[in-house]
Amino acid sequence: MPVINFEYTANLNIEKKIKNFIKEMHEALVEIIKTDLYTCRSMITPHDKYFIGDGDNENAFMQLSVRILPGRDKAIKDKLGNELLTIMQKTFSDESGKLNTQMRVYLTEVEIDCYYGLTF
Repeated sequence: MPVINFEYTANLNIEKKIKNFIKEMHEALVEIIKTDLYTCRSMITPHDKYFIGDGDNENAFMQLSVRILPGRDKAIKDKLGNELLTIMQKTFSDESGKLNTQMRVYLTEVEIDCYYGLTF
């Protein structure tokens, strides 16, 4: 189930590192929340039109939004959120350090009553 959206500002030169970041993130999801690797789906969106704070061109962001099914306790969600943030920081520290970069991880539980799916 995990559905992941990774968004970032195009002024960050990170394209070459994204695939490995996504792979490592999927592995963390499998380990921490015990999900099936083949249900992890990530979408990657660079933003070339954005405005952060005062609009300075040196401002940047990376944002990871992860939707998961409910049922994990707070300790597991805390572990997951912190691990994903650590992976993001470790992977992109060289590039993010060149700008005023904000990194965020958002975890959202999907209401099971509103979740439908098929696998073929």
